[in-house]
Amino acid sequence: MLRLIMVPLDGSAFAEQALPLALTLARRAEARLHLVRVRASLPLDSDGAMAERYLVRITEQIESELPDRITHRVLMDEQSPLEYPPPAARSVADLLAAHCTEQDVDLVLMTTHGRGGVRRAWLGSVADRFMRVAPRPVLLIRPQDDTFSSAARADRGISHIVIAVDGSELAEQVIPYARDIGNLFASRFTLLRVVSPLTWDMAPEAFAVHPGLQFPPLSRADAEQYVERLADRLRETEMTVEVHVVRAPSAASAIVDFAATHGADLIALTTAGVGGIRRLLLGSVTDKVVRSSDVAVLVCNVQHVGERTETVGPARPEGATI
Repeated sequence: MLRLIMVPLDGSAFAEQALPLALTLARRAEARLHLVRVRASLPLDSDGAMAERYLVRITEQIESELPDRITHRVLMDEQSPLEYPPPAARSVADLLAAHCTEQDVDLVLMTTHGRGGVRRAWLGSVADRFMRVAPRPVLLIRPQDDTFSSAARADRGISHIVIAVDGSELAEQVIPYARDIGNLFASRFTLLRVVSPLTWDMAPEAFAVHPGLQFPPLSRADAEQYVERLADRLRETEMTVEVHVVRAPSAASAIVDFAATHGADLIALTTAGVGGIRRLLLGSVTDKVVRSSDVAVLVCNVQHVGERTETVGPARPEGATI
């Protein structure tokens, strides 16, 4: 359930393009909208007054769309000037993550880059860091050329959500969050599994899987059985679910291409956070999808999803590896 949606802003028109969808979600979920800006590390705004005026102005522009349900906050790294040596300043992403926990935010909605400009080739550094440390799901939007003001009253829909799964329970943990959003729009869902050409037609017994490897490679048959079982579980919760298994050398490219060609409005997937074998196998795919997709991406950090007790139920027989 969505009760509080946070939108980080940096003063740029690009960052503000997260607002139309945020307003739509808040209206439909009857949730509150919380705007935040981290105070610029400049002497002329040492007390955060400039940042405060900016948030007040934005709030005044959109408050008619969500009466009495918009709040705002300027975030500042509180440090004592008397400490020596002075503590290292926390990054913008870390400040946002801490505020999420303090305010019990349910969803963070932000653009993939702000001040760097729409021509910037790679993911903005704040969004890049934040989606790895965020204690809540993050919905990332790639900015377009227009600003939010022309679309603020548009009730943007999300009719088709693609959920990327890889055969692991970790990847499945994004499903309840995707379902929360999809239920607001009566969305249909597609479970998408990408299989490597190297394992497409191989028998399961042909895989020599290391015991410590959590995500063994799948054959086409295994992948099809897995997504069908998972879809059956989700259909029991009245979700409209289709399944697709595709053969491709790059999981990230296949996910992005599938979403674009099948009219998806949102891609949902997990990221493993920082470091370790999980980052290598799962997080790198998420990185590439967020960097290259023009479709909005819902990212759930599996290091924190344990805070939600709801599950989708087992999609695999006892003892199965998928």
